[in-house]
Amino acid sequence: MTDVTLNQALKSLFNQGRDPMFITDSHGKFSHVNPAFVSLFEYPREEVIGQNVRFLLQKSFQDVLFYKKILRHLLKYGNWSGELHVISRTGEIIPVWTRMIRVDQGFSGIQVDMRERDKMARKVGGLARLQTVATLAGGVAHEFNNILGGIQGHLYLLKRSLAADAEKERERLHRVDGLVKRASTLVQNLLAYSRQEGTTPKEIKVGKLLEEVIEMAEQALDENISISLQVNEPGLIVFVDPVVLKQHVFELMSNAESAILRKRTPQYGDELSGIEYIDVSVSKTESQQCDITVRDNGAGMQDDILQQCCDPFFSTQPVGQGNGLGLPSAMTYVQQLKGSLVVESVLGEYTAVHLSLPLAKAMSENQAKKGLVLLVDDDDDLRFSIEEVLNYYGYRVLTATDGLKGLELWREHAHHLDAIVMDIIMPNMDGIAVAREIRKDNPNIPVCLTTGFSDQKIPASLGVNLIRKPIAPDLLLEYLSLSE
Repeated sequence: MTDVTLNQALKSLFNQGRDPMFITDSHGKFSHVNPAFVSLFEYPREEVIGQNVRFLLQKSFQDVLFYKKILRHLLKYGNWSGELHVISRTGEIIPVWTRMIRVDQGFSGIQVDMRERDKMARKVGGLARLQTVATLAGGVAHEFNNILGGIQGHLYLLKRSLAADAEKERERLHRVDGLVKRASTLVQNLLAYSRQEGTTPKEIKVGKLLEEVIEMAEQALDENISISLQVNEPGLIVFVDPVVLKQHVFELMSNAESAILRKRTPQYGDELSGIEYIDVSVSKTESQQCDITVRDNGAGMQDDILQQCCDPFFSTQPVGQGNGLGLPSAMTYVQQLKGSLVVESVLGEYTAVHLSLPLAKAMSENQAKKGLVLLVDDDDDLRFSIEEVLNYYGYRVLTATDGLKGLELWREHAHHLDAIVMDIIMPNMDGIAVAREIRKDNPNIPVCLTTGFSDQKIPASLGVNLIRKPIAPDLLLEYLSLSE
């Protein structure tokens, strides 16, 4: 292939390629951009040529130091690749994977729109979730059939023996009550696993909460089992729903009791080694997290069982005595809190479950640095969810349910607000109209519009940003932190 042919091929690739490509001079000013670049970022070619690349990046998430590091890497090694957040002409924040190469008189680059990757990741996650839901549905159907069958049987006997001895009636009613409680626990665990059950998180002292759990366990669990609490670091505070955390810790202790009772069976030998115990301890890890450990000296687990113990509906209990949602729902809950759950076990010796939760102290220390955000969205669930996230990370939030109310709050608190997050499609007054009014008063306050429509456009003259729904909390938090 001759140089002429190669140049023609490269020129065709540049002009017809589906991915954005650009060439700049040694000062970072655009000299060439291809049609895909113009299409993605929606800037006319004549507006781009001669402009420094900073005009695309000046409002993006990475700071000046980040771009200086890229430039140093380019000058030293001749190339750089990584993800950038670029602001389009309409204000939309577009994540692009970028590969840049140093050439004789400047730099050349190619970019890939990462939004398709994110959509695919959500689709894959959705498929995986559907597969899990199928497993859950099958388990629920099986478990509820057993529960309902038991209820129907006892009710039938109750109706047939109304004149029988009252003690037997009370016993049967007690069994019905037990079955109903099983159904209630199953629903709670299922909702927790699928993240559909509402929680009310707040700062709580871990040691005090565990004392209450221990008191419950001493009343409910086998009286021959020694139950102890060891608080290695008093005063640890976490941001959780205390009711939910109590439930999960108590269920872990209940699992420990079952493991100890299994060890009493003949298959583990007639002699019991020492005192049977369930030990709950709390300490601070090296990574500055709160570690809650529930340890027992029960039957333990084989390696293959250990690998499956956190799978939904997997249970080592006899049929009818366990629903297999205790560990999965606990793991899901702590993961929602940016924590982790780890199980270790040795067959015939012990099992220990570690719940690691972020300390609330680290979050509260940063609260004074956060600002006041106006959040406007007519979807109650979404608005509440975003408000919870922002509160958790130290932001103060004013909320409004439509554009008109949002504008009223803006005019009332304009001098105190630091940023605005607002849906576009709302009753009474849409987000773009509200943004226009805000820009008349303040041309500089950060405004981020949100939308669930893929073809939504916003006027470039508004000087606002756009994040598409579903809103990734990390993306919104990063936007707000760099808007301060």
